[in-house]
Amino acid sequence: PLALDASPAKAPSAKGGRFGCAADAPWTPDAQGSPAARRSFVASSLPLGWPKVLEMRTWLLDDEVTVTTPTAMRRFTNKLSMRWSQGSEDEASRGASSKVSRFAIDPNSRFHMAFSVASLFILFFDLTVLPYVLAWEVEFQGFLYIAAWSTPAFWTFDILVNFLTGIFKDGELVLSLGEIATAYSRSWFLPDLVVVMCDWLSLFLEELLHSCDSGLSLKMLRFSKMGRLLRMVGMMRMLRVVRIMEEMAAAYVSEGYRLMFRMLSLTFSILWTAHLFACFWFAVGKGAPSDTGGHWIDRPVWQSVDGPLEFLESSPMYQYMVAFHWATGQIALGSIDVEPTNSAERIVFVLTMMIGFLFGSTLVSTLSAAMMDYQMMKKDMTMKCRMLRQYLLENEVPATISVLVQRQVEQRLQERDRLNEQDVSALSLLSLALRSQLRFEIQRPHLHRHPVFRLWSNMDLKLMHRACMKAVNFLNLRPHDDLFAPGALAESAYALVGGVLSYCQSPDSSPVPGATCTRVDAGAWICEAALWVEWTHVGKAESITTCQLLSVDASALSQCLRQDLVIKEVAADYCRQFHKRVVSARPPHAPWPTDLNVPFTNYCDLVVSMAKQVQVAVGRDALNQLSAQRGTRGIEQLRKEVDTSKSILVVTGAGAIIRVVSIVVLRAERSDGSVFMQVGKWEGSVVKGALQLPGAKQEAGELVPETLDRIFATKLTFLEGKLEVLGTARENEEKESKEFGVQTRYLRSICSARLLADVALDMHVCVEKPGEEGRLRDIGEDVMHLSSSYGRSFHLMQRALQETQIYAAPTGTQSGNLYAWVAADRLSLLSSSGAEKVMTSWLSGLALPNPVMIPEQACEYDYELECTLSLVV
Repeated sequence: PLALDASPAKAPSAKGGRFGCAADAPWTPDAQGSPAARRSFVASSLPLGWPKVLEMRTWLLDDEVTVTTPTAMRRFTNKLSMRWSQGSEDEASRGASSKVSRFAIDPNSRFHMAFSVASLFILFFDLTVLPYVLAWEVEFQGFLYIAAWSTPAFWTFDILVNFLTGIFKDGELVLSLGEIATAYSRSWFLPDLVVVMCDWLSLFLEELLHSCDSGLSLKMLRFSKMGRLLRMVGMMRMLRVVRIMEEMAAAYVSEGYRLMFRMLSLTFSILWTAHLFACFWFAVGKGAPSDTGGHWIDRPVWQSVDGPLEFLESSPMYQYMVAFHWATGQIALGSIDVEPTNSAERIVFVLTMMIGFLFGSTLVSTLSAAMMDYQMMKKDMTMKCRMLRQYLLENEVPATISVLVQRQVEQRLQERDRLNEQDVSALSLLSLALRSQLRFEIQRPHLHRHPVFRLWSNMDLKLMHRACMKAVNFLNLRPHDDLFAPGALAESAYALVGGVLSYCQSPDSSPVPGATCTRVDAGAWICEAALWVEWTHVGKAESITTCQLLSVDASALSQCLRQDLVIKEVAADYCRQFHKRVVSARPPHAPWPTDLNVPFTNYCDLVVSMAKQVQVAVGRDALNQLSAQRGTRGIEQLRKEVDTSKSILVVTGAGAIIRVVSIVVLRAERSDGSVFMQVGKWEGSVVKGALQLPGAKQEAGELVPETLDRIFATKLTFLEGKLEVLGTARENEEKESKEFGVQTRYLRSICSARLLADVALDMHVCVEKPGEEGRLRDIGEDVMHLSSSYGRSFHLMQRALQETQIYAAPTGTQSGNLYAWVAADRLSLLSSSGAEKVMTSWLSGLALPNPVMIPEQACEYDYELECTLSLVV
């Protein structure tokens, strides 16, 4: 049951989340409004009577299709049923397809990216260590022995991963295992299999022949390890990782650092090539046939008193550095002290010199091109600054302003702008369907923060694709740029994707007593009212940092929404409920509406007030999402509740699925601080005591004041015209429903009121029945033995009840409610543990009014409402 706090109502506040259905600003609007209010002056830039005079968007009024007529109702219900069955079939088909491709790996997933990076490091290890091991005939011991067995195991697993990794076919991602296996078998499977078999064969031969003949084993190992050189072909699979690294560098690295990145990449490429040349040159000198009988390694290193030191007798480090010196000299065309001594060595010498020449020229040309690009960019910036200074001088701009202008231009020229879709010419090559899908995927995370866009996406994905193409665009702001100015007509709503904005209001353009500024952080929606009403900006939005926003054009969005009957009706009802709240938001019962917040327009509040058929549409969408998360367990009962409008189910902006219950309660006080409470009810001869605030559930299409009027008309007729309503505070509570297994959010609107002075209530006052005076004393004797503390509490309850006057208000021929003015300091006492039993016994001893005839409307009884209104302190 919902806890209704009987403490004093909170002061009006405009803070609180909106699209996550959190607490909103307090509000009790005047539903009708007087002509004087419509002509009242608010601000010089706003029309008279604002916001009462605001109109709904014309797209809703022109060619409006509603579901109020029987024919339209039938069409709406039929299409809704088709949408429901189609959604179920789609879920089933997606489930069937997921069984086929659930083991498939998305090539853009984090797992595949990590695996590709690991493959790149292992490839680098193989292509760096393996040439040295083969050239110097290093035995596999220690770490090399472990690596020799680990790398074939990794590449064997790599073959399995390639059979599961999705492929791109005609620009589309294919995750079918059959098509993946066919494509891999026709491309890289055979080379990968041959290389892996050579690896495993070399290792088995090493283990088999090691104990028999180490020389033969070494020769077999050398032969088998040559198979690893084929792994160089596998570098083609790493081109995707290299491309991603280049894209990241282009997106997040400035031009100066990008040039440094290119230079470092070229330097490491040259050093790695020199390493390969060095190993190959040493292997040729040691093992290649010679037609002169000599090799370049057959030379002394230096002369000493003990004789010459031969090259092969020096340390392996010295041998490698001599070969590496020769290789870098070939690439850089520098001087070297190593000369070839036979034909094979001279052939290698000539080939490496030619390759070195190509490498050197490529390096020089690449660096030159990069430097020219950088200089051209700097030249363009310098030219713009020079023309700006000339313009300022010719127009004799004061030095103070000139310095500010030049500094801001120089700072912004150094900043890198985010790429827009118009800047990427390659996107024009895409088909319209794929381009709209790409655009929706980019914009979807930001649009779905608003539950209504998430709802439309779930209902008709293709329609949202079209809407994103026509109505949604990204907008980039530099620091201190204006998003909009006060007094301007609003044509778009905005979602702040990144950065920080400042929203400021002044008395000249908005109904505020003084200048105010509010910080707006990423994730907030700005000026949603522009989508539903003819809104005029009442403040100024300025970027504090570099900001990116999502702009939703109201006119273009309306044209897209009109193409679907269900979505059109949902949007129309959403618009009507939003407009009712905008025109009714004004002090003293609510803060004025702003570009950031319109009181009582959170998604849950609007859905609760929508028509029942629209609530069914919203609820069925939530059921689809719920069934996708947990299957069909417990869905059928909840679906019946949704279809009969007994339960309202929504999906919030965060994707949470919740059940919504909205109630309105009255908290009336007297001048002495006493609170008007319902202390019980009776039906026939059965009386039940419970302390709670009088209230009712909010019906479809009702605003808070309309629900309050219904409470006065059906339950509290004796208070009508005798209270002064002060305002409304919103309090929410959320708990899991044991019956349906979903979170239930209770939206409580507590209307504060004050009893007018010198006003008496025309109600039946209940007195004790003859012979019932000792009832409480008898109850006290029964509970005294439980505990002394409980006994003391009982005596306090007894005194409080005896001093409280009970009023009876019939709601049926033999039923009604019991009310009382309860002192504020006794509220917690009468709602404590055991108080309900004591109150029930006390009320059972009171003389109730005789049966009366009342209107049928007042005879309605809602058991769920009774449970919801139970007070827990």
